[in-house]
Order: sequence, then structure tokens, then C-alpha cells
Amino acid sequence: MSIKRFVQLFCFYFLSIVASYSFIIWLDITSFWGTILIMSVIGYIVLTLPLTILTLKKEKKPAK
Repeated sequence: MSIKRFVQLFCFYFLSIVASYSFIIWLDITSFWGTILIMSVIGYIVLTLPLTILTLKKEKKPAK
């Protein structure tokens, strides 16, 4: 894994935590299982979508 890809992964991981935690605060969720569910679903979406898009864009580029 290249350092660029590692940094991208870390940034999206951090963004997924911030986005899901912000959503929990915005909805004022106080239950433990509600928090776990929202963190899992929103975190997964925020983490996988950009990484999938970057991978697909990388595959479409012609080799140098």
C-alpha cells in the first residue's frame, strides 16, 4: 500500500467518525444501541463511497 493510499484511508476514516458523530448529536440520540447503529451505518457509507470511487477512477486511468 502506498503512502498516498494510506493517507486517503486515514482521512476518510476520520471523516466517517466525524460525520456519524455529528449526525448522532444532530438527532440527539442517547441510546447505546442507537448510537452504535448510526455510527456503523453512516460510518460505513462515508468510508466506502469515496474509496470505491477513487478505486474506480484509478482503474480507468491508462497505464503510463
